[in-house]
Amino acid sequence: MRGHVRKRGDRWAAVIYAGRDPQSGKHQYRWFTHATKRDAEAHLVQLQAQGHAGGALPPARLRVGEYLEQWLRDYAAGQVAATTRRSYEDTARLHIIPALGPLPLSRLSAPAIQGYLSEKLQQGLSSTTVRYHAAILGQALRRAVRWGLLTRNPMEFVDLPRRTRREMRVLDEEQVRLFLGEAKKSSPHYMLYLAAVTTGMRQGELLGLRWRDLDFVLGTATVQQTLYRLGREQLFRQPKTATSRRTIPLPAALLDELRRLRDAQASATRALGSVYEDRDLVFCQPTGKPLHAHNIAQRDFRQVLARAGLPRIRFHDLRHCHATHLLRAGVNAKVVQERLGHSSAAFTLTTYGHAMPGMQEEAVRLLATRLLGGL
Repeated sequence: MRGHVRKRGDRWAAVIYAGRDPQSGKHQYRWFTHATKRDAEAHLVQLQAQGHAGGALPPARLRVGEYLEQWLRDYAAGQVAATTRRSYEDTARLHIIPALGPLPLSRLSAPAIQGYLSEKLQQGLSSTTVRYHAAILGQALRRAVRWGLLTRNPMEFVDLPRRTRREMRVLDEEQVRLFLGEAKKSSPHYMLYLAAVTTGMRQGELLGLRWRDLDFVLGTATVQQTLYRLGREQLFRQPKTATSRRTIPLPAALLDELRRLRDAQASATRALGSVYEDRDLVFCQPTGKPLHAHNIAQRDFRQVLARAGLPRIRFHDLRHCHATHLLRAGVNAKVVQERLGHSSAAFTLTTYGHAMPGMQEEAVRLLATRLLGGL
């Protein structure tokens, strides 16, 4: 594939011969403009190698938005799970494309990306969310380099925002009792909340829990699947990691409530007959259909907190309550890690280190008692 580098104003271009126009017979050339001669030369080599390997030349004026749509359609769709792909699409189309989409892909620079990330932080997005935006853009641009659309990935020169942990809101012992008391009195989801507080399971794990996953003889629940929602579609999938697939001992109070719930569901199944959609779910709608996590949070969970006079927290914070109170009670971090399905006890301690005030002092006291005795 013939080509050369030419200066164009204050910029440099890799110029590739694209053959004759089939209608006019004129010679055609494709120009790929760069800020430096070195970038243009590197891109020329890359384009020639791609042409010799049988690849098609990329559009010279391809814009970031057009490329991201192509990447989502032709690459990401076949490489990640449906829920992850939907998340990529939403992030790209709601945030990245409106901001960076009009730019020519070849002129997408590290300063432009840096400015985009800073703007998103100023708009109130968390550092974790902004880093996620950067990760998606970085993946797409790495593929652009491999496809010969870019000579290098500008994300390599971008500084990501520091991680700032979102403040963890945890109810104390009395507040937990007030919350569960109000839920038992006024909420149809009392047993779901009780299970969240006493098991530390994630919301999706609870909503995907089946009766076959419970062992009432051993008093355990095994996490086998998680419920996701993709638009109106309901997806049941295995947990992503081996540590998330775990068996959790259940407290007697929860087992008693679950037995009552099982009997109530059996009665509903008989009463509704074919109308009841039996998916073997422990926590479900009165008709047996899966619960909607967003509706629970918006229409019930917050109202229960308000009626109990408690501060607003997220449903996920019930999991934090479980972990925090276990650690404050002196339960070994390895046990807490296994209950939560974390990858390591170190991660658990890093996440919940705040939950153990005075542990250093207690450690010194115990060591002195064991080694020095009455001295």
